[in-house]
Amino acid sequence: MAIRVRLAFPALDDPVRGVRIEAARILASVPTGDLPAEQQARLDGSMNEYIEEQQAMAERPEAQVNLGNLRAARGEAAQAAAAYRTATELDPAFAPAYVNLADFHRSRGEEAKTEKVLRQAASVLPGSGDIQYALGLSLVRQKRTGEAIEALRQAARLSPDSARYAYVYAVALNSSGDTQQAVLVLQGAHNRFPNDVDILEALVAFHRDLGNQSAARSYADKLRSSTQGD
Repeated sequence: MAIRVRLAFPALDDPVRGVRIEAARILASVPTGDLPAEQQARLDGSMNEYIEEQQAMAERPEAQVNLGNLRAARGEAAQAAAAYRTATELDPAFAPAYVNLADFHRSRGEEAKTEKVLRQAASVLPGSGDIQYALGLSLVRQKRTGEAIEALRQAARLSPDSARYAYVYAVALNSSGDTQQAVLVLQGAHNRFPNDVDILEALVAFHRDLGNQSAARSYADKLRSSTQGD
């Protein structure tokens, strides 16, 4: 927190309005009362500029998400949730509105609400890998392993360009005891992302667990080559 304040605070006096606004956004989570009165006044002024800018575009869902993020950072829970919901109403197909609202509930330990938002989003956006991934993580946190694996499978299927989604799906499979299937998923992902370190490390570990020492060594060699090339 102290480093963020030290780096961003001077920008509150920048002559460019956009720079002042970005600094205020970065400093939004600084608790009221943690700053001297003069600094707090400067921050409040820039914060008001940011709010005014977003409110001028209030009919756009991204502006409402920005307002929601600001309110959430400032601990204004009701206003944050209202802004996110407004964003979903303005454009029911705007995935970031659901993802941010779900993450807001997650941060408050409201996992049932998190899942509800993501289920709603999935019904509106059945082709969104991001929504399925977020839903899968929510279900993991709720220890509903079977449902979580299915959501993560859908995420990996819908977002084939995401190495992360394939990796997390495979890890979930392995955690459930299906290491063979996890390896198949990872090998397919490795073909698409040959230098992904997480995938290579998992392939080494999972093949070792299965007793496939030759395959484990082969992927370990690839891992060393990949990391040496960075």
